[in-house]
Amino acid sequence: MARNEKEESIHIGFKETLALILPYFRKKLWEQTKSVVWVVSYLILFQLIVLRIPIKEAGIISLGIFAVILGLTFFMEGLYLGIMPLGETIGLRLPQKANLLTIMVFCLFVGIVATLAEPAISVLKQSGSAVNPWDAPLLFHLLNEGADVLFLSIAIGVGFSIVFGIIRIIYGISLSKFLVPSLIVLILITIYSFNNDNLRLISGLAWDSGVVATGSLTVPLIVALGLGVSKASRTSDTTTGFGVVTLASLFPILSVFVVGLYFAPKLPQPMSKEKFFGNGITVEQSKLMFGEKNPETLFGISEKEQNSQLSIHNKLVKIIEGILESFSGSLQAIIPLAGCLILFLYIILRESLPFTDELYLGILFVFLGLAIFNFGIFFGLSKLGSQVGNKLPSSFRSIELTDSTREIRNFNPKIVFTATDEQGKTEDFFYLKDKKSFSQIPFRDKNYDSQSEIYSYVPIHGPLFGKEDNLLGYFVALLFAFLLGYSATLAEPALSALANSVEEVTVGTVKKMVLIQAVGIGVGLGTLLGILKIFVGIPLLYILLPSYIFLVFLTLLSKPEFIDIAWDSAGVTTGPITVPLIIVLGLGIGNQLNIVDGFGILSSAAIFPVLTVLIMGLWMERSRRQSLSNIEAEEK
Repeated sequence: MARNEKEESIHIGFKETLALILPYFRKKLWEQTKSVVWVVSYLILFQLIVLRIPIKEAGIISLGIFAVILGLTFFMEGLYLGIMPLGETIGLRLPQKANLLTIMVFCLFVGIVATLAEPAISVLKQSGSAVNPWDAPLLFHLLNEGADVLFLSIAIGVGFSIVFGIIRIIYGISLSKFLVPSLIVLILITIYSFNNDNLRLISGLAWDSGVVATGSLTVPLIVALGLGVSKASRTSDTTTGFGVVTLASLFPILSVFVVGLYFAPKLPQPMSKEKFFGNGITVEQSKLMFGEKNPETLFGISEKEQNSQLSIHNKLVKIIEGILESFSGSLQAIIPLAGCLILFLYIILRESLPFTDELYLGILFVFLGLAIFNFGIFFGLSKLGSQVGNKLPSSFRSIELTDSTREIRNFNPKIVFTATDEQGKTEDFFYLKDKKSFSQIPFRDKNYDSQSEIYSYVPIHGPLFGKEDNLLGYFVALLFAFLLGYSATLAEPALSALANSVEEVTVGTVKKMVLIQAVGIGVGLGTLLGILKIFVGIPLLYILLPSYIFLVFLTLLSKPEFIDIAWDSAGVTTGPITVPLIIVLGLGIGNQLNIVDGFGILSSAAIFPVLTVLIMGLWMERSRRQSLSNIEAEEK
């Protein structure tokens, strides 16, 4: 019977609206605070208590960390409201309303735009300044003048991985049939690159790119798309919705190596700084690396800016520029992605979404969250991680605190004394009055400018736990690395979401907490090994080759559902907190120890959770078989 009554609308005032929204917002803000505060507290306390060094620019870093929390709150809520429902709806309709060619073109395009919008990609943009062009010309080119080509190659790699991942789901192909050949190709190309100085130095970047590409925006979208297609496909079983993330972390590695192979012959080999600036490179090579800029002027200015203390006015200008750049970058990233998804849904699939208001609100939240988050990463987490990374080697070696450089004006060389030791070795020093105390400072000729009469004093710190290169200091640093990887992983929201999904689809066979602990321990071990690689200078190939051979062996022994879960665990562990921290930490340690390539920790951290989860799966399968045999024995 038709209803004649007029539908009543409910009017809610401003105060009532705030009363409804604020408790919900506080709850979400607290969830993100819990995920960030423990890792940040761990880093701060480690630097203050263990390394005994104060935090520089603590005010700006605090502002940045608050921006990270606020940005993540908006970003994650926007994902759940807008991007993920959109992705799952398209995934459900794709096999029903589009042919295979349309599906492939869509997956390629959405993979590219989603990766370019990925927050973690912005961290790579910041790492270019940490590389010296004379030490690693190809790595420098890819992170500076060639950065757009690098990011596009990573995005294309993710795009093709989604194409193959969706085809795999539609036709019910086992993940191992894509996985094993891909790994063999990647290992072979890594072995080939090992014999070329330029290519060897981008191996860490290539393997880390695979991890960076599967971040907080790409993973939920890929998983939602994969699960949607999996539900609509008749050939899929309950777990084939997983596995797309795994391919998305492998294909970008190959595409970065391909770009490296193209540019390597066009760039010079690594050389000394003197040779580099003494006509060591051609005009074409200079244009490729620096564009129209003069490299000598560029690096002179850069070093001067780096060593100088910024005034309050300059800091404010820098913060305002950072805010504008973050919002501009977020707009450029989200509009193409959201526009592509919505247009495809309405025009190609001819579908409409329920809850349209929520969808658009979610996209607005993702835009705001990404902008605030990027600002926070640049001014908060990156600065903090870089500081700890730079200071970490002081646990086993004496280091120069270049960020604490002080200028002593009107310096008179006549106040310098000379001391001698038992072997007759002499060393110059002088007394520095600091407030009411006096301290002895070693004198270095290179730090004194006689024209300006300024002495640049660079404090020396460490080793903290014994003599130079002592084992206890190494142990403390490696223990720090394990706990950082472990605690950062437990804070990742994507891991909790994956563990919930796994417990649900395996009907409780794989417990959520067991999976989370297995993954956390794996990431901790991988981070430890990655930092050991930088400390000792182990080539990345020596870590990757045996690990992946063992992985392939375990994969062939494991059941298909555990293969998908284990390999996707590696993809979701490296999210918005872990990636920025570990990348800047590695680069900071590399800079302090004069190691050219500080990359590779992420790729190492991504291998070991796969190992631990596959081992957990084999152990659970063995226990299940043993229980069945015990029951059969009792029945007999």
